[in-house]
Amino acid sequence: MQIKFVRRSIAVASLLGAMAAAPALAADGKQLYEEKGCSACHGEDAATPLQEGYPRLAGQNPDYLFNQLKDIKSGARANGQTTDTMKPMVEEMEEGDMRALADFLATLPRPKTADAGHPAKKLYTTKTCIACHGKDGAKPILKTYPALAGQDKAYLIAQAKDIQSSTRTNGGSNAMQPVMHLVSDEDLAAIADFLANVK
Repeated sequence: MQIKFVRRSIAVASLLGAMAAAPALAADGKQLYEEKGCSACHGEDAATPLQEGYPRLAGQNPDYLFNQLKDIKSGARANGQTTDTMKPMVEEMEEGDMRALADFLATLPRPKTADAGHPAKKLYTTKTCIACHGKDGAKPILKTYPALAGQDKAYLIAQAKDIQSSTRTNGGSNAMQPVMHLVSDEDLAAIADFLANVK
C-alpha cells in the first residue's frame, strides 16, 4: 500500500512539475527571441518583418518552427537567408532552446482568416494547396506543416520556387514538389497574394 502511494505521489509530482514548466518555456522563448535579436529581421511582434522576403513567425505551428530551426542548424535547410543569416543565430542553441522559442512564437497573435472574395481563392483550392495547408492556409492538416495565411508574399513565392527547383528539400518539401510543377509563376503569384492578404 505504502509503495503504491509513493509511486502515485511521484507520478503526481512529475506531472505537476511538467505543467509548471510549460509557462516557463514560453517565457524562456520570449527571452531568447529578444536576446538573439530575432526582432531585427522578424519584427518585435514576429509578424512585421524588416523587409519583403523575410517570414512572419507569429502564430506559426510550433512543431513546424522547431523542425525548421533544427534543419537550419544541421544544414538540412540551406536555402534563402538560412545559411548566411539564420545558421549563425542557431548554431549555439540546444534543442530545448529551439522548442522554447518555437512554443513562444506559436502563442503570438496571427492574422485572421483570408478574405473569401479574393479572386485567387479558387486557384488555391484547385491547385490542391487546401489539402495540406487547410482552408485559407490557416489550419494545416499536420502540425509539422506550415500555416501560410498572412505570410509574407515574397517569402511564399521564394520558398515555393525553391521547393519547385529542389533548392529546398527539407521537411515536407518532397510532398510539394509534384504539386509545384503544376503551378505556373502567374498562378503562384496570385496564390501568394491571396495568402498574404488576410483580413
